[in-house]
Amino acid sequence: MRLPLALLLGLAVTIAACAPAADNIPADVDVAVHMQDYRVLLSTATAKAGTVRFGVKNEGNMEHSFELIKTDLPFDQLPTTGDAKAKEDGLVKQVKSLPVGKVSVVTADLAAGKYVIICNIAGHYQLGMRAALTVQ
Repeated sequence: MRLPLALLLGLAVTIAACAPAADNIPADVDVAVHMQDYRVLLSTATAKAGTVRFGVKNEGNMEHSFELIKTDLPFDQLPTTGDAKAKEDGLVKQVKSLPVGKVSVVTADLAAGKYVIICNIAGHYQLGMRAALTVQ
């Protein structure tokens, strides 16, 4: 009876070792974007003009989105709509749905200027899911 138990334990360890690892942001992105519940953390607040690769990971406990908006407004003063979302005037790139734990790589050709990265799920922008990015 010990052999079958040992076999089952060995099989369980093998299956666990083969389970997919959590999604990670690739090391070669220009800006890592960590979407957490009600905040956005960037690996850098500046990027070089031209092609910019963003690695966006939802590290929260609920669905988030990614919007990259070119604007001269302060990152916390975008106008909002009646449905508790920020207006997306100047929208450059978007990932409408980023499930929990998932990573999306977004590439954008950016001119010098000021940008805002937000989550535009209803209410999330107002609760603090925003960050400023300057492209030089």
